[in-house]
Amino acid sequence: MNKPSSNQTSYSPEIKRNRGISPLWLLPIVTMLLAGWLVVKAIHDAGQSIQIHFAEAQGLIAGRTPIRYQGLEVGMVRDINLSDDLESIYVDADVYPEATQLLSKGTRFWLVKPTASLSGISGLDALVTGNYIAIQPSNIEEEPETVFTALERAPSDIVPKQGLNISLRSADLGGITVGSHIIYKKIPIGEVYNYQLDKDAKSVLIQASIQKEYSRLITDESRFWNVSGVGANIGFQGIDVKVDSLSSLIGGAIAVDSPDGGEPVKDNAQFKLYPDLKTAGRGIPVKIALPDDNGISRSGAPIMYRGIEIGQVTDLQLGKDKKNIVASAAIQPAFSDMLNSGTRFILEEAKVSLSGVEHIGNLVTGNFLTLVPGKGDRSRYFTAYRKSEIDRQLARSIAIQLDADNSFGLDAGANVLYRGFAVGNVSKVSLNNDKVRFDLLIDNKYANLIRTQSRFFVTGSASAELTESGLNVTVPPAKQLLTGSISFTSEGESSTKHEYTLFANQSLAELAKYNLSGSYKISLFANELPSISKGSPLLYRNLQVGKIDDFKLVSGGVVISATIENQYKYLITSQTVFWNRSGVDIEASLTEGVSVKAAPLKTLIQGGIAFDSMPGVENKQNAQWKLYPDLKSARKFGQLITLIAKGETSVTAGTPIKYNGVNIGEVSDVSPDFEHNRVVLKAHVLPAYSAKIARSGSYFWQQKPQVSLTGGVKNIEGLFAQAIHVKPGTGTARYDFTLSQSPFSQQGVMFSLQSERRGSVSEGTPVYYRDIEVGHVTKVKLGDFADRVLTTISIEPRYAYLVRRNTVFWNTSGVDISFGLSGADIKAGTIDSIVRGGITFATPEQKTLSPQAQAGQSFFLYPEPEETWTKWRTAIPKP
Repeated sequence: MNKPSSNQTSYSPEIKRNRGISPLWLLPIVTMLLAGWLVVKAIHDAGQSIQIHFAEAQGLIAGRTPIRYQGLEVGMVRDINLSDDLESIYVDADVYPEATQLLSKGTRFWLVKPTASLSGISGLDALVTGNYIAIQPSNIEEEPETVFTALERAPSDIVPKQGLNISLRSADLGGITVGSHIIYKKIPIGEVYNYQLDKDAKSVLIQASIQKEYSRLITDESRFWNVSGVGANIGFQGIDVKVDSLSSLIGGAIAVDSPDGGEPVKDNAQFKLYPDLKTAGRGIPVKIALPDDNGISRSGAPIMYRGIEIGQVTDLQLGKDKKNIVASAAIQPAFSDMLNSGTRFILEEAKVSLSGVEHIGNLVTGNFLTLVPGKGDRSRYFTAYRKSEIDRQLARSIAIQLDADNSFGLDAGANVLYRGFAVGNVSKVSLNNDKVRFDLLIDNKYANLIRTQSRFFVTGSASAELTESGLNVTVPPAKQLLTGSISFTSEGESSTKHEYTLFANQSLAELAKYNLSGSYKISLFANELPSISKGSPLLYRNLQVGKIDDFKLVSGGVVISATIENQYKYLITSQTVFWNRSGVDIEASLTEGVSVKAAPLKTLIQGGIAFDSMPGVENKQNAQWKLYPDLKSARKFGQLITLIAKGETSVTAGTPIKYNGVNIGEVSDVSPDFEHNRVVLKAHVLPAYSAKIARSGSYFWQQKPQVSLTGGVKNIEGLFAQAIHVKPGTGTARYDFTLSQSPFSQQGVMFSLQSERRGSVSEGTPVYYRDIEVGHVTKVKLGDFADRVLTTISIEPRYAYLVRRNTVFWNTSGVDISFGLSGADIKAGTIDSIVRGGITFATPEQKTLSPQAQAGQSFFLYPEPEETWTKWRTAIPKP
């Protein structure tokens, strides 16, 4: 091995220490800074991480489903996970930093995706951009939160920011959905965006938005109604079917109308949603308080005025105090002048009873209201009354009340009778404590019949009573039997009490107010003793009020002594009539019904006497009460009058007395008066007519048949049956009269005619003027010196002006035949004058008409006329 040469020189390197950082380290440093900045930026850009729980993941995609607030993206779904309980899913999402202030406990999330329904398409923007999660922050400051539960749909309290928001209250939803249009004259002006139950869950609140440009159409007078589906109305006028537009039929719609004069409304104003156009009642809104059991339909019951529909009822509800029913109604603006404080509404009700039917159409269509206009200040609040109440308020009737222990089968509508004539009716029957209360309405024109001592009792019902006092069966007329009625007496002072007592029958009513003791003696006279004995009952309408004490024979008959208890003494009046009461009385008529009355059981054994009040019947004989053999005889007897017939008469006992063909009495006795050369007739006038007939001024005549060639045959019935006719008088009571031979005629103007002979003139001979009968002869007699005949004539007042001071009278009776060289001259009056005779008069023709003759003026009666007299044609003007 070679050794290194010694001559090689050694080299030692120079080592220098670097005192700075190598540039190579800059790259990792920059890299680390950049990475840190990216981390910080990523953390800053990620914002806040949150969890949102959903019921399902449909429509959610990690990294693609954004979170939006009012259309601006504020976050993104990062991941989708299944919850631990497997009941739901949750998403992890990041909310951008600039939107983290939206996150609090009250923040709400929901998924927006396109949805199609019959009412339209919602979430249309999601159809273009895809589904997204909407966020709605809380309106109040709350603590931050990162875990949320999503809503199933958009919250209902989110309202549009544009236009007018309103709420509608309805009884039910009725086909309305979210998105249903609000239409005005068929133009959509808004839509429904939410609906929910009211707090009390008794109605539905529908929230809607009106577009800003149409918000001015909504006023406080606006009416909203549902136009969804098909509407049908069935009534007497047929079937009315209404179908709106197809969109309304499918998706539902609400129509609105705003009458003139309304004021603008504020946001969130509330209105009533009516079920249809009819009940919406577009017009002037009014409130009407209704009586109970009114039968008014809440769906458009009409309001009428003189047969014209002027409004409708739109709704029914309880009043504020819940004691009455208040109807909301709308009146047509044309009738606004009738809505005054004095205006009343009448409830028109259907009335079906056995006696008749009223407003039968109401049974199908419901009751309705009639407006009765009044005066006063403007009003929108009214009260409806039943007809009976209106009559009382308008002073067409007075109200009284009756109390009873029983209703007796009576009901509202039963008639109140006075002497069988309806003067009022029962308006209401109700319980008042332990009594039955009857409210009566009496027509105002009969109010004077209700007096302080008036007593009311039940009538109009069949009754049968079998007791010790007797059997009484009564069947009233059919109408009263079906409906029942109440009758009353009119006694006492002329003032009205508010309350009276209703008695079960007339007997109790008449005896109720008396409470007397002791007895009162009376004496009766009869032609023969009836089948009675001591102790036999004295009856008043089948009720024993006394008894027979004794009887004895007297000249011409029997005197019967009886006593009546003092409590019934008042029943004996100046018009009381007594008769023998026994056997069974049956009376039947088409108008009065059937009445069967049997004598009380006691009288069947002992006999009895009955009495009652019968005006016009002769009831005294020798200062004692007259006893008739039976009730029919008493009713038939009537008032005794005397008729004096001069000369010959064909009247016999039993001849009827008639007034206008109606029998009002008959002749009971005919006897001659030799001393005065006349015939005396005794006649009885039936009790019901005696007050009119037995008066001064009454005129009686015997109607005889008359035969005339011009007038025909009059009073032909006189050929077969005699009758006496009467014209009632108006003077004071009178019981003796003259029986005339000529009919009654109005008192004419009397004149006197003088002639040498009577000729064919007699009483009743007609007086003619131009062959027209204008009067008749009333009397023919000799003059005071027997040198002439005096004839009195009566000219009808309407023809009296024809008799002038120079008038000439002549006899036209018979036929005058004269013979001469020129032949025979035959002169005759009218055919009637040939048969009956007659007197004719005429007035001479002069330049100046003679004055009218005064009553009583005397004229000469010529036996025949001169030829010129029959040719006078004097003009006599009628005064």
